Amino acid sequence: MMGSKARARRRCLIPFLSLFLVACLLQSSSAGVTKNNSCKKVGVEELIDEEGCDLMIIRINRCSGHCFSFTFPNPLTKKYSVHAKCCRMVEWEMLETELKCSEGSRKLRIPSATQCECFDCLVQ
Repeated sequence: MMGSKARARRRCLIPFLSLFLVACLLQSSSAGVTKNNSCKKVGVEELIDEEGCDLMIIRINRCSGHCFSFTFPNPLTKKYSVHAKCCRMVEWEMLETELKCSEGSRKLRIPSATQCECFDCLVQ
């Protein structure tokens, strides 16, 4: 049987070991981020469908891919700890085009990605 001092010592070690495990996971995730990420700029064709205007297809860039993420149960809070990265636009340019509409032409500005990176996901 385990004595009361041994049980108390064990209870003190559990939070420390849990925090150590979390720190190790976070460190290993940041070291492996560049290897596992595939976040990149990709060209796509977007259909512009404005009421009263001719349909138009424009080629723009968007960000697409995967970023390193993980979730684990946190024994200290009894909730889940989430470390999540999302592929996002960090720089973009505004592309200008002109739509032919029934009431004349209309200028349109559309953002197009120039640089993509993994960043913390926004939680709403």
